Amino acid sequence: MKCFLLILCVFLSSCEKGNRGLDQINKQEKMNVDLGDKFEKDSDFLYKLPNGNQIYMMENPKGNSLGLQYEREPIPSFFTVYKEFYPDGFIKKKETRFGQYTKVGISEYYDEKGNLTEKNEDEKFGKIKPSDILKILDKKQLINISTGAGRLSENGTDAFTVKFNENKDEYMVTMQDGKPNKNPEFGIGEPPAFVSVTYIINGETGEVNEL
Repeated sequence: MKCFLLILCVFLSSCEKGNRGLDQINKQEKMNVDLGDKFEKDSDFLYKLPNGNQIYMMENPKGNSLGLQYEREPIPSFFTVYKEFYPDGFIKKKETRFGQYTKVGISEYYDEKGNLTEKNEDEKFGKIKPSDILKILDKKQLINISTGAGRLSENGTDAFTVKFNENKDEYMVTMQDGKPNKNPEFGIGEPPAFVSVTYIINGETGEVNEL
């Protein structure tokens, strides 16, 4: 009888864990669904994590859909953290991004059993690194790397995007409010006060060209 009860407990425990081993469950991050509910009820809600990062957007898993979490690193950092979670709430991926699109640092990818694969995103960059791009933008007085000014626009969204083209070894930086709008007919309805400006920055020389 005791043997039967022991087997039953092991079976129920394995069903609860699914494909994940106990070691993976203990180490692997899981989504805070209660916090996700707050974000879904209030789109302006913000939450500061113990590491100083600020969550500014969350979506809980629903059915077979993935959960999403977006974090901003503390000022004066210009980097954000993007996370995806499996439907059971365990983390699927974690990426650090520069300018929304360009992945930097070490990306983490977990399979459904909780096994981790890492990728060094910095290996794709040439002589000019993302930190150098920040210095270039700071020199052009588009941002301030000491204070973090210029990271967000007035409406609280990211003030610029960065896309890195590995084939051309160049960065495409688009400042959302790059310069004053001198064309009163530009835009629908009330003309915007500023228009976007895109810069192409050579990944080897740092040469900047405005489109």
